Amino acid sequence: MSLMQRFALPTDEIYRRSFEFIDALLPSEIWSHAEYQVIRRIVHASGDPELASHVLFKPGAIEQGVAALAQHKPIFTDVRMVAAGIRVQWCEALGCSVQTLITQRDVDTVAQSASITRSAAAVLQALPLLGGAIAVIGNAPTALLALLDALDEGRCEPPALIIGMPVGFVATCESKDALWERPYPSIIVEGTRGGSPVAAATVNALLALALQQPQKSTLDAVHR
Repeated sequence: MSLMQRFALPTDEIYRRSFEFIDALLPSEIWSHAEYQVIRRIVHASGDPELASHVLFKPGAIEQGVAALAQHKPIFTDVRMVAAGIRVQWCEALGCSVQTLITQRDVDTVAQSASITRSAAAVLQALPLLGGAIAVIGNAPTALLALLDALDEGRCEPPALIIGMPVGFVATCESKDALWERPYPSIIVEGTRGGSPVAAATVNALLALALQQPQKSTLDAVHR
């Protein structure tokens, strides 16, 4: 018997069993329903049940993120890897675009002239676009630091939600701590862990929650 015959399952069955396993491991009652939907997707994406206890939510952060998605606000990611993990069909159903900051023109030139990382330069170039949007940082701490500096200096309007989940050992904890100290709606994974799959999983959880909300068009039709 081949390895595929022994261990492989249909996609839907893999998905079902994975979440069944996660649900058996996690004490779901300690989180709200919406928080648990985010956490179980993060655990699924990372394969790390211990990560659940390190996910932190500012009060109202999920609600504001879901409301922004329901209002067709754009999603801005720091890198392509985050965007690649976001469910395109769910974004299309909600009318939300996904844009990757580091793919903007002239990012390299701006980074070199200012002696900053490309990720930080990409955020600074996009500042006029970020107000009211979903800002997702899943890779570079410098992108989050640049965004927070700009907010501190009043150079841009706050995003509806900041998903702060950069990964690594240099300035990673500091960037997340700085976000948590500020009043902006945010979801973080504390410590050095995080990364593109985790950040994308968070967005997907919010998209799923937004798709469960009554759509405005449906409500309008009811009231006609």
